[in-house]
Amino acid sequence: MRFSHPYLAAAIPVILAVFWWLQGFARRRRLALRDAFAGGTGQPWSNPGFSASRQWIDRLMSVVALGCLLLALARPLIFLQEEQGELQGVPYLIGLDVSRSMLATDLHPSRYGATTNALDRFFQETRADRVGIITFAGVAYLNAPLTFDMSALRTILRYIQPEDLIDPGSAISAAIERAGIYFTSNNIQQRVLVLLSDGEDLEGRPVESARRWFREHNLKICTVGVGTAAGAKVPIGRSGQGAVTNTFGQQVTTRLNESNLQRIANAGGGRYYRLGDRGEGLRQLRSEFLAPLAETAAREDLQNYREFFQIPLALATFILIARMLLGADRFQIRLPLPSVWPKPDSQGTGTTPR
Repeated sequence: MRFSHPYLAAAIPVILAVFWWLQGFARRRRLALRDAFAGGTGQPWSNPGFSASRQWIDRLMSVVALGCLLLALARPLIFLQEEQGELQGVPYLIGLDVSRSMLATDLHPSRYGATTNALDRFFQETRADRVGIITFAGVAYLNAPLTFDMSALRTILRYIQPEDLIDPGSAISAAIERAGIYFTSNNIQQRVLVLLSDGEDLEGRPVESARRWFREHNLKICTVGVGTAAGAKVPIGRSGQGAVTNTFGQQVTTRLNESNLQRIANAGGGRYYRLGDRGEGLRQLRSEFLAPLAETAAREDLQNYREFFQIPLALATFILIARMLLGADRFQIRLPLPSVWPKPDSQGTGTTPR
């Protein structure tokens, strides 16, 4: 529940406390004036015979009725999600590592193949998200801006080939910078980047970049690790034949760098997940990170709320009617008063008061 006028809602306890005190002060003042008129405190003829319990209940009902009226004025709003509908997800960009190390075969059929297959299933299960794609190797490119068209994104994945890139290397920081610039230049408030990579960063400082964009622009970064700790040789092409060699003629082995991806996620205010054999990490990402963000965003949108002031207003009306029926100032207990004439004593002198 939220309120259209939250400051009024926050002030209700203070207002009710002051009103309760004012009621007590007025009652004490009336009693003092009554005693002064009757000639002293405790005179039997000064008691009008009103029920003390009825007056206390009347006082309490007045406070509760005022609280309900103030609550109605604060306009409470109730969050309602349609059962047939689906919350619109937060916009996020998929940062896909397409460096040559993603051709390693420690996952079947390769790291890149396992990633794109998992993303294809992930997009197929997506219903209400706005998603874009950034690919990065030595540099980062925006392949698809934010869109609801999952079919278009699945088609784009089929045409991205790591061996066709002309920019070698792996620069995670370039993907972070590209995503941050896209979100800020388009004035998108909800900002999430999901990086799918083996964690090898050959250029830049991704941890510092993630921390800066999170602190200054609220860009949340989640990472999904692709590969295994044992690693595999980096093949020359998609066929898997041959292996890339370094300047010393040695074959290059690539391994999943989970610690680097965890540091990036921690610095970017997100979480780290391992992709898994069938994309379990992406499903876990959706349920544990994206879904709560989507609900939080929906709760911040007033279009998803319904007015709820009718309930406290009706309750206040009922209490005021019940207060009138209670009649604390109408119902009196008749008390016997002492006679103003003295009662004669046994000698008939009339000195003994009655």
